[in-house]
Amino acid sequence: MSAALPVEALEAGYEPGMPIVRGASLDVRAGEIMAILGPNGAGKSTLVKAAVGLVPIFAGRVLLAGCDITRTSAHRMIHEGLGFVPQTENVFAELSVADNIALAAAVGGRADRKRRIEEINALFPDLARQRALPAGSLSGGQRQMIALARALVVAPKVLILDEPSAGLSPKLVQVVFERLEAVRRSGVTIVLVEQNVKAA
Repeated sequence: MSAALPVEALEAGYEPGMPIVRGASLDVRAGEIMAILGPNGAGKSTLVKAAVGLVPIFAGRVLLAGCDITRTSAHRMIHEGLGFVPQTENVFAELSVADNIALAAAVGGRADRKRRIEEINALFPDLARQRALPAGSLSGGQRQMIALARALVVAPKVLILDEPSAGLSPKLVQVVFERLEAVRRSGVTIVLVEQNVKAA
């Protein structure tokens, strides 16, 4: 398998001269699921947020399918093929399920937008049935599915998720992880940060 997201000797943090991540390297291969495990405060989320352009990088580099994206701004990452699902505040609660997904689809441009939304509806039939409901009225697991659908509707090459099981019941965790396996089978490479070792 080819390298999908090599991360090389990354140093990153929120304040210059005070790196939280020191010399971290990953070799994420195309078509796999990689889990980054560790306790709270270990720097897992900082590492992936640096990779997607949300935390300053002081040294090292991040590649996506062979292209250096180390200095790419966060809002450009989606156009490079890198999707990110944050742990919290990952949906627009007042908007309907359908509007959440349509808004994300609009970021990816007009071409094939309808087809991509139809593919997402097929992948998440429960969301399609509840498309008129406000996202904020759904359960935590369903909101996580909306966040996942929003990230996938722009057809990323690599999808990074920060603590997708956080705050969910064991049953909902199982549902989310089953959906992630289906996403991987569709050809998307997945990196996920987790404290839930068993689920990961």
